[in-house]
Amino acid sequence: MEFLQKVKLIQGGMGVYVSNWRMAKAVAMEKPGLTAGTVSGTGLDWVYARLLQLGDPGGHIHRAMVAFDAGFGIDIGRKIYERYFIDGGKASTARFKNAPQQIVHGLDGSNVIPLPVQPAAPVALTLDKNIIELLIATGFAEVWLAKEGHDGNIFINFLKKVELPLVYTMYGAMLAGVDGVIVGAGNPDGLPAICSRLVNHQAITIDLSVLYREPGEVFYVPFDPRLVADGKLAQKTLRRPAFLAIASLENLVNSLAHSQSEAPDGFIIEHHTAGGHNAGPQGPLQVDNKGQPIYSQLDEPDLQAIRSIGLPFWLAGGYGSREKLQQALNAGAAGVQAGSVFALTEESGMKSVYRTAILNEIKKGTTDAALIQTTLFSPTGFPFKAVQLDDTLANDAVYSARPRVCDIGLLQQGGFSKPDADGKRRLLQRCPAAPVEGFINKRGLPHNTEGRRCLCNGLLSCVGLGQVNEQAGELIEEPAIVTLGNHLDGIRRLSRQGQTPYWVRDVVNDILGD
Repeated sequence: MEFLQKVKLIQGGMGVYVSNWRMAKAVAMEKPGLTAGTVSGTGLDWVYARLLQLGDPGGHIHRAMVAFDAGFGIDIGRKIYERYFIDGGKASTARFKNAPQQIVHGLDGSNVIPLPVQPAAPVALTLDKNIIELLIATGFAEVWLAKEGHDGNIFINFLKKVELPLVYTMYGAMLAGVDGVIVGAGNPDGLPAICSRLVNHQAITIDLSVLYREPGEVFYVPFDPRLVADGKLAQKTLRRPAFLAIASLENLVNSLAHSQSEAPDGFIIEHHTAGGHNAGPQGPLQVDNKGQPIYSQLDEPDLQAIRSIGLPFWLAGGYGSREKLQQALNAGAAGVQAGSVFALTEESGMKSVYRTAILNEIKKGTTDAALIQTTLFSPTGFPFKAVQLDDTLANDAVYSARPRVCDIGLLQQGGFSKPDADGKRRLLQRCPAAPVEGFINKRGLPHNTEGRRCLCNGLLSCVGLGQVNEQAGELIEEPAIVTLGNHLDGIRRLSRQGQTPYWVRDVVNDILGD
């Protein structure tokens, strides 16, 4: 992994399709070797299904799917394309056809699982073949498009909390030659070892977190790449990507570095001021008068302790400037990761109306503290940064007017119903942002639903892929949710206080120098 030591700037893997292949490619082509462009691996199956229904603008998905099929002698890409593609795009008032929800079931196809005979043996569950193929193909396509035509570094970013699709999408990205895998929003222990097995197309198991299981019960989904497409994917020799774990404090870094399975190749040390999901504060949760979690000195990483571990690390969360890069290097870091400053570039996947609205707020003189708030909106329970824009889910009136619905389910929790008289239980999926009654009926507690926003729909709307629903007799697009970090100084500087657009090359040159 010698190339890692040369990387000074990693572009953050933000949101759902904000960090898309266009942005990642542009970053990787600026100062190749010193930079790494990152695509977001979250929700790619849903992104691609909806882009195809918009007519595949530019024909890029078609090109990538043709490359996928031709490279392995398969027709998975063709079938996916034909399943979702609408020539000329759907009508603006028409609903998107949804991608299939990632719901596991027993090997017999049922969701009924009997109580175990003690001692409990590991229980294998399964995922539909079409879902697995869609995840692999879209992971391949996004990385293939990002890598097309250059030799720069392309990484892919995942949320550990979205655990089921991660491995399949990561494998697809590896088939396309991804250079690095980044995982945050949870403890990624075990994933570096899975990465090392998948590079040789070996069978792995995906451990599942299942609520209300009996003591000693373990649930998993087996995945053998040699069983996909009659083993044709497994005929290609792969190169193992670097694996970087996102952590906020030295305790997790130390634990992962001494993992009993396999250590990551490096770390991104993410401060709680970074955008998107953040680690919660240490100790009992306390909030300020705006309802924001209160962080303290206990939440500041010990960089000297992290440096002594001996693995390369990058600092993130307010490090999007040349001065901060130098500060990171002085602290022993290999470089920095920057996200928010890239999110407002012209190459960003963020819908232009939201980029313009943020720049207008900056132009008006709105402070960082007023524009960005740390919320408890996320169904995951992690703190989540939200930009305070009218007509988005950050607005309480918009949130209250939106009917609660969970039709995507990437952040759903898996669990069991209560056993019946015969000792049988049913697998269930629930989300704190779903309709409250349904959540309670699935053994959820009412207070866990309070204020929870649907990030799945909101983040898709942020990139122009929002579902169309009927509300009060009108057809309207799902309201968006927009995220940025607390430090907007780079955006202010490059946009000249909100007055002009800027591009990826401007960000790279601003941080690394001309």
